[in-house]
Amino acid sequence: MMRFDRRVVVITGAAGQIGSACVEGFGREGARIAALDLEPPAAGDLAIAADLSDPAQLECALGRVERELGPPDVLVHCAAVYARIGFLDITPQNIDRVFAINVRAMLLAGRAVAASLVARGAPGAIVNLTSVSDHVADAESVAYEASKGAVTMATRGMAVALAPHGIRVNAVGPGSMAKFQELEPRDPFDLDDYERRRIPLGRLGTAGDVTRAVLFLASDDAAYVTGTVLYVDGGSLAAW
Repeated sequence: MMRFDRRVVVITGAAGQIGSACVEGFGREGARIAALDLEPPAAGDLAIAADLSDPAQLECALGRVERELGPPDVLVHCAAVYARIGFLDITPQNIDRVFAINVRAMLLAGRAVAASLVARGAPGAIVNLTSVSDHVADAESVAYEASKGAVTMATRGMAVALAPHGIRVNAVGPGSMAKFQELEPRDPFDLDDYERRRIPLGRLGTAGDVTRAVLFLASDDAAYVTGTVLYVDGGSLAAW
């Protein structure tokens, strides 16, 4: 039996490495998929081009989902901006762009989907994409790290706020990822010594690894799981 048969699933950042894998994964599980991105993939049932940093475009896109596919049951927020800029070089524009996509769009999309679920008296699930960067600092990506810390805490707050309505909110935190073209795990001996020492399982993660975690948290298999972050990192946080 398919876990998401006929359920409407909204995936933001659907053209990215993880987003596109999620589109494929939910599709295999029978979902009706709305794929949102600046240039969304053709896969899925409804592709919507939108700049999610613009609240008006985000609202319009979600309204179109309701009209053309039906009210959403699941939201997966994959959309993210990664800015590798030295701390002394960051500008207000850099910060605003990162937070507009990684945090504000996540909150506004979550609010809209949750409001629809509450109005219908329906249970649902929201899965946000955070990162091991909510725990581990890199001098060249301070704004990104701050945004992912915000995603993690917002996920917990949303979970508490929406639990009385039967809406679960969780997050997946990927660790170091292989290139999108690398669909299968790499041979550990292809990694350099630093990567092998840092990742106990001895390989980089794949989009498929992350997608399977997202599918679990969005499904009824995780019916008693909310307010948590599932780190898909090969054990790197444990060994840091």
